[in-house]
Amino acid sequence: MKRILFLWCVMSVAITTTAQDNILVIGVVYDKENNNAPMDMAAVQINGTQLGGLSEANGYFEIPVPKVNLKDSIKVSYIGYLPQTVDLLNYKKGDTLRVYLASSALAKEEVVVIAENARGVVLKAITNMKKNLLLDSLISSGLYRQYHKENGKYVRLLEADVQIAFNCKNIYQYSFHESVAVRKQRRSENYETNGDEHGDHLVDLLKENPFSYNRNNFLNPKMIDFYAPKFVSENQAEYVISLQYKESSSAKLEKAKIWVEKETYAITRVEIEKFPNPFYVKSRYANDTRWQLVNERNVIETEKVNGKFVVSSITLSYNHHVLNKVTGNVDFVVEETFEIFFNKHQTDKVDAELAMGKFSAFSELYVTKYKYDDLFWKGYDILDKYPIAKDIVKDLEHTKPLSEQFREAGK
Repeated sequence: MKRILFLWCVMSVAITTTAQDNILVIGVVYDKENNNAPMDMAAVQINGTQLGGLSEANGYFEIPVPKVNLKDSIKVSYIGYLPQTVDLLNYKKGDTLRVYLASSALAKEEVVVIAENARGVVLKAITNMKKNLLLDSLISSGLYRQYHKENGKYVRLLEADVQIAFNCKNIYQYSFHESVAVRKQRRSENYETNGDEHGDHLVDLLKENPFSYNRNNFLNPKMIDFYAPKFVSENQAEYVISLQYKESSSAKLEKAKIWVEKETYAITRVEIEKFPNPFYVKSRYANDTRWQLVNERNVIETEKVNGKFVVSSITLSYNHHVLNKVTGNVDFVVEETFEIFFNKHQTDKVDAELAMGKFSAFSELYVTKYKYDDLFWKGYDILDKYPIAKDIVKDLEHTKPLSEQFREAGK
C-alpha cells in the first residue's frame, strides 16, 4: 500500500539520526463526531520540531520519532477540529495510539490527552478492578454442565443446579476461596472407555477464573509486558485487546483476548487459549503422563449487579490425546467441556447462609447419590437459555432416552 505519511511537512528538514535512533510511533486517528470513523489527511507533528506526516484513508499513521523526542509529544490536527496533544513519554515499541478528534464547533479550547495504547488500556483495566468488581462476599446460583466426548462421540453428561459462595478479599491474591453447594443434579449413563478417573471438575473450573486467580496471568500488572498487548478492534463502547505469552521455558503457551468497556475500563469478557510449547524441553524430574494436551479454551464473562461487575459465566473446554502406555500410540481423543452459567446473585446475608453449613470445598458430583426431581428440571428456566445441544442428546440416547437415564442414575 502506498503510504503518504512519510511526506514530511517541511521537505527541507534533513534527518541526521539513524534508524537505530528512532522509534516508529504507530497510531490511528478517529472522528469523534462521526461515530469514531477513521480520519485521513490528519496532520501528525512532533511538538517542538517540523517533523511529521499525514494519516491514511483508514486513519493509520506511523512516524519515526527520534528517541530523544519521546519525552515530548505529538500534535494531531485537522481543519475544523480541535487539535489533540498526545504524550509520548510512556510509548513503547509496538503500541498503537488511538486519537479522537472533536469538532472545534463543540470544543472551545485545546486539551492535552494521553492517547490510549493497548498496554495502557490493560493496565488501567487492572487498576480499576478494585473499583469495578464486586469485592463483597457473594453467592451466585446457576447451572453447571459437564459433557465428555471420546473419539468423536459424546459419552457422558452431568448437570447440576449449584450455588457458589465467593469470599472475596484481595483481587491480587489467591483469595476467593470458593465454596460449593449442589442443590439438584442429574447424570447420564457413562459410556467412557478410556479409564479416566475424574476429579472435582466443578472446583477445577472455578480455579480457571482469572479474576480470582490472577497472580500469574495477564491481570497481574507485573506480568503485563510478558503478554505484549495489542489492539484487535474497537467500537464506541469497548476495546478488544489480544495478549500472547511467549515464555520459552513453559510447557504451555497462552494467548488471550479481553474486552474492556471504555466508560468504566471494566473487563466484560476474557477468552484464553492454551496449547503445547513446541520449544519446551521437559525436565528429567517432570512426571510422565499419557495425557497430551492438544488445546484448551476458557471463556469468562461478567455482568453488572448493583452497579458492580461479577462473573456471569465460565466455560472451559480442552482436547487431549490419550496415549497407549505400551506402544505410545494415540488410543483416544478426549474432549471435555465444563460450563457454569449464573442467573442469580445474592449479596445480602451471605455470612448467615455460609453458617448453615451447606457449602463445602468439594462438589463430589460423580459419587453423590441423588433422587431425580423430574418436576424441578421441567421448570428449571435457565435450561431455556442454555439447552443441551442436539448432537449431545443424539449420541447419548442411542440406547434409552436421557430422561430414563437421569431417573435410573438417581435412584
